[in-house]
Amino acid sequence: MKSFPQAAAREAAGPLLVKLRERYGDSVEVNIYDPRCCIWFFDLVRFNIRAEPTWVLDGKLLWRGIPSWDELQEKIDGSL
Repeated sequence: MKSFPQAAAREAAGPLLVKLRERYGDSVEVNIYDPRCCIWFFDLVRFNIRAEPTWVLDGKLLWRGIPSWDELQEKIDGSL
């Protein structure tokens, strides 16, 4: 995986996405945007999404990179 940039960050996001589904179920919609895809151009520009994972809730930037579960949960609970 050395040739794949941000591989470790993307692998670390997986368990967080599973926990999001377990905790919030269908009340939180999760979308994954690939910055190489032009379909999401306006969201990519709006939130300045590059290669690192970026967490957005209700049109507000929550986090860049990989937070701990507790940090992510606190931000989401504070926004809901």
